Amino acid sequence: MTEKQKLTLDEIENELGKNPQNIKLRILYAEALIEEGFLLDAQDEYKDLIKAFPEDPEIIFNLGVTYEKQGKFDKALSLYEKAADLAPEDPDFRYNVAFMLDKKGETQKALQEYKKTIKLNPEDANAHFNIGYLYAQNNQSDLALEYFKKAKELNPEDIYARFDLAFEYKKTGEIDKALDEYLDLVKVCPSYSWAYFNIACILHETGDKKRAIEYFHKTVEVNPKDIETFKILSDISPTKTKALEYLKEGLKHNSKNGELHYYLSKIYKKMGQLEKQLHHLKKALENEDTLFVNPLLVAKEIRTCTG
Repeated sequence: MTEKQKLTLDEIENELGKNPQNIKLRILYAEALIEEGFLLDAQDEYKDLIKAFPEDPEIIFNLGVTYEKQGKFDKALSLYEKAADLAPEDPDFRYNVAFMLDKKGETQKALQEYKKTIKLNPEDANAHFNIGYLYAQNNQSDLALEYFKKAKELNPEDIYARFDLAFEYKKTGEIDKALDEYLDLVKVCPSYSWAYFNIACILHETGDKKRAIEYFHKTVEVNPKDIETFKILSDISPTKTKALEYLKEGLKHNSKNGELHYYLSKIYKKMGQLEKQLHHLKKALENEDTLFVNPLLVAKEIRTCTG
């Protein structure tokens, strides 16, 4: 909490001390408590306010927010529904009803409420995206694409709408459209490593190995903790020397990763360098918590090397 934020909260408390019946101040105070993370205190304030204003949808809604932030979704949903019933034309109240149903896994009800939200506010990009996501989860790609496109149109900066739109294109076999969307996405968000990875996968699958390596390399430039991409780079490298180069680069950023050490041991085995193979097998076993292969198999390989 910054000093400015503390003073703001303190100032409200001081004013309330002078005028405890000032409803506007009490509402402002409750909102400030939520913003600062004092959820139980905010909850108490809203409960007191509801006693005086039992039909105020904004107060009821904000009480719901305090429960949502605590992960108490059933209680939050009940309050959001009450707020939406009291103010049926408010799209924000309706959206939160949908979002809570979504969180609870009640997909069909959530879809209905998101669609009601869109009727109230056709420009709600988040509602369009969430509908698209639910359809995608249910393998209804045509409908998912429709809503992802609209979400992107309404909010071109939404990287998740762009990513999921590209993903659905790929899933439905529209490879060129998927590739174009991913390429546009990394222009909007150059730090999105998953987009680079998916571009690389498409290029590799379509036979453009050179560009695939380029984009796999971009993936680990953005996210040097991406172990799987370093492994893929080693697998598709044209030479063992280049494969070693990628794996060693991975180890610079992930020195205690057993999987990378194990991959290095396999390359050295192919090159007939027993001492280096054994070194990395031992390192792999020392870091078995990051090994995908069974540690017992690694131990067996070590015994074979030293037997």
